[in-house]
Amino acid sequence: MKIFPSLASADQLKLREEIEKLKNHTYLHFDIEDGNFVPNITFGLGTVRLAAEVTEASMDAHLMVQNPLDYLNDLQACGFKAVAVHWETLDYPSRIITEIKRRGMKAGIALNPRTAVNEVEFYLNEADYFLIMTSEPDGAGEKFRTDMLEKVRWLAKRCRTDRDIIADGGISEKEIRLLRKNGATGAVIGRAVFQAEDPSGAITYFENL
Repeated sequence: MKIFPSLASADQLKLREEIEKLKNHTYLHFDIEDGNFVPNITFGLGTVRLAAEVTEASMDAHLMVQNPLDYLNDLQACGFKAVAVHWETLDYPSRIITEIKRRGMKAGIALNPRTAVNEVEFYLNEADYFLIMTSEPDGAGEKFRTDMLEKVRWLAKRCRTDRDIIADGGISEKEIRLLRKNGATGAVIGRAVFQAEDPSGAITYFENL
């Protein structure tokens, strides 16, 4: 299981130190929220640029924003490897998938809990990966919704084997076991990593469940 530690759950006053705790791990996940698509605001691009300078991890962005196209040039310049955009913001999905790939990044489609997974059926071969929200962003304590496992199963049956299926929201040990069983290949984990006594050790533990 690929583990993507979410920097939004780190101590925001000590981001450099928090990033350095994970220096031996492969991935670093940025939840970028604009206060419009979701109520919260996380990282401005200035903070993203500074964080990118102090990590050698493979960075991916989850754009919870109303106008994702506006962010792509900056993310490319920072060295991001992958960008997931929300299906709910896309009038023309192929356009932004193309724009992400044109900048040398993998293109992901993210789905909120209320969105039916079969809406992305015609884009299974266009998108490089899928990000399934397993809780409401900033809602209800971000508790894991087991009914989202059906979306994971649906994608696992239909996606090519080189497509990652990543879950995001309310995930810890129990949920990782469920996700793996149902076909997920990755998980975004925030609090269970950064609130652990040893964040690096927590990632290694989750990877090997």
